[in-house]
Amino acid sequence: MLNLSGLDACHKIFGIAPEAARCPRCGTWSPRNEIRSRFFWEAHLHRPTVIELQCGCYLCPRCEKGQQWFMLVPADFQTRRQYAVPAQRMLVDLVRKYKMSIEGAAAVGREVLHLKKLDATTVLGWLREEGEAVDLLAYTQAAVEAFSGQMALDEVYDGEWYLLKATDPLNGIELASHLEKGSPSEDDIRQFLMKLKDAGFEPKLVSTDGSSLYPEVIAKVWPNAKHQRCVFHFIKQVNDDLRSAFWAVYETMPKVPKRKRGRPKKRGRPRKDTHKRENRRKVRAARYLLLKRESRDGERTRFSDKERATLDEAIALCPALGVLRRFVVALHVLFGRTTDSHELAEQRRQEMLSDAEFNVTAGLAKSMDRLRDDDLFERLTRYLDFDNADKTSNHVERENREFRKRQKGHYRIRSRRSLCALLNLLTVRRPVPGQPVRLIPKACSAAEEEVREAA
Repeated sequence: MLNLSGLDACHKIFGIAPEAARCPRCGTWSPRNEIRSRFFWEAHLHRPTVIELQCGCYLCPRCEKGQQWFMLVPADFQTRRQYAVPAQRMLVDLVRKYKMSIEGAAAVGREVLHLKKLDATTVLGWLREEGEAVDLLAYTQAAVEAFSGQMALDEVYDGEWYLLKATDPLNGIELASHLEKGSPSEDDIRQFLMKLKDAGFEPKLVSTDGSSLYPEVIAKVWPNAKHQRCVFHFIKQVNDDLRSAFWAVYETMPKVPKRKRGRPKKRGRPRKDTHKRENRRKVRAARYLLLKRESRDGERTRFSDKERATLDEAIALCPALGVLRRFVVALHVLFGRTTDSHELAEQRRQEMLSDAEFNVTAGLAKSMDRLRDDDLFERLTRYLDFDNADKTSNHVERENREFRKRQKGHYRIRSRRSLCALLNLLTVRRPVPGQPVRLIPKACSAAEEEVREAA
């Protein structure tokens, strides 16, 4: 019981003690035996506030001895702690919805909501209870009914733990997650996917990054599903090769000779190496622009006038960069919006593979080898079989980054129980849409159908 002596607190009294009440076990009307008071802290912005709840206590005449007594308590006060349920949920929402740390939420409770005795461990306890109370079974059943047909998979590592997660990118919801210690194996992936299959998920398209853990397992668990290799991660891998190619080309530029020691012989004349040094600086300043995408959504340019001038000047000073830039533009066109069929994708790939300058440029050798891989290219373009498929696994990547970001601020959430509670709250934080998006298969042209039958 709260001790109100010495507290400058607002005292509110509420009563719920009728002369008779129905027994919660058998429904029999039972007479009131006594009235007891319970005290709760109330979240308030102006001053500390305590609610005194005067509850009726009853003895059921029909229940067995030892089970006759019950107390009439409203739902918002059915807790053993000194805080009402709305105050608890408010503090949990600061962590779950507004991404505060446990310590930060407790500090807001003490300093802003005037819950003077609130401790961080109490907030952590509420978070655990809220997460463990989540009805994952009902959520999973709703997610199965709303499932679009495309699933994105990814794993993330957090200290000694790893997290497997599956999402529906078209509807923007999480489907399931699995937390374990160590590193995942193909058997761990298989067990995770089997749980999804047993729950009722039958995807038509499964998106992953370039990890070797997924392709064989997906083919075994869902033999009719198509595997989409993430285009974003593929382009990111090619960009890593192109960065090395940029520096290799940069080193072919005329180098600035080492200056001799001492005073220059003739004052007032510009040094001969100043021009070379400035040219190298201008080319080096364009290294990020070299990999930048040409346009956004096929219309708006991503380059400002200044950036365009900087890149053009760098290519003029170092013509070999023009080949690299042309490769970057062709790659983004290959996987861009204008490539809307397998036939057109194959045509554009062959144009890149037959380009003489691309084939003789040493820095493009690794990227060209990746483009020549027929199996890889087939998995990169699976999204072309559908009208509205997501060609990346970025949705599940974002969800995992959100988990990692939370963990950086939640220093108290490190045990399995706390981590699972947080994952449950994150999983259901976005409601299942009432009118879900469905994956729409694309009608194949006659030429594409012949190519597939031949393959």
